[in-house]
Amino acid sequence: MQRRTLLLAALPVGLALPAHARIAQLGDAIDKAGAQRMLSQRMGKAWLGLLQPELAPRARQVLDDSAARFERQLKELLAFAPTPQITGSYKALLHRFGDYRALLLTAPDREQVNELLKRSSEVLNLAHVATTQLQEHSSAATARLVNLSGRQRMLSQRLALFFLARQQGARMDLVQRETARSSGEFEQAMQTLNSAPEATAAIRDNLTLAQGQWLFLKNALGSQSQTAQAANDVFTASENLLAVMETVTGQFARALA
Repeated sequence: MQRRTLLLAALPVGLALPAHARIAQLGDAIDKAGAQRMLSQRMGKAWLGLLQPELAPRARQVLDDSAARFERQLKELLAFAPTPQITGSYKALLHRFGDYRALLLTAPDREQVNELLKRSSEVLNLAHVATTQLQEHSSAATARLVNLSGRQRMLSQRLALFFLARQQGARMDLVQRETARSSGEFEQAMQTLNSAPEATAAIRDNLTLAQGQWLFLKNALGSQSQTAQAANDVFTASENLLAVMETVTGQFARALA
């Protein structure tokens, strides 16, 4: 498989951004920061999808799009960082993503599945720290909801990532533990978001739609099949749920702006 060149090869921390790319509002910053968590898992999911010939063309597009978005948003977040601590978190994320990127640039291999899970989790953890720091920089209650709804995007991708990893030989006990934990966290967060006073009627309508998409994903995750069709079902359901939660997170973010 041909290697792809990602854009972050030599990203300077002080890189100037076009005016239209700058983050102006904290709500937007928390939204994009939280999206970095999701992208860490979506890139891993797509890398594993390349191992399925029927899924590979779509997986390649998702991987390329996700990598480009991660890199673009990392530049924006570095430029926006309002405190030295948050700047430090994004410098650490930049460094750790270099290790992850090196693996993503290789042709997918079953022997590297456990390493993929390790590196994607390291990037996820650093992105989560920075997102939480940005949330705590705001005094608005809505900041927590932007963070929480944004985290649902990550969980949709992490669940799919571990399903595909299981098909490629990842440890069953690890997959089962992560699937149970992520599913439980997703359902608990949905209850919190639905009951939040800040959730408008439009947000609740989209949360209802997300709940329906969650049921599709949950059903697909329950398959014990090792077939390409099972992988495609999970991949597609996770993308559909992600799309709805992107909308919900954006709605909460605009309320914070």
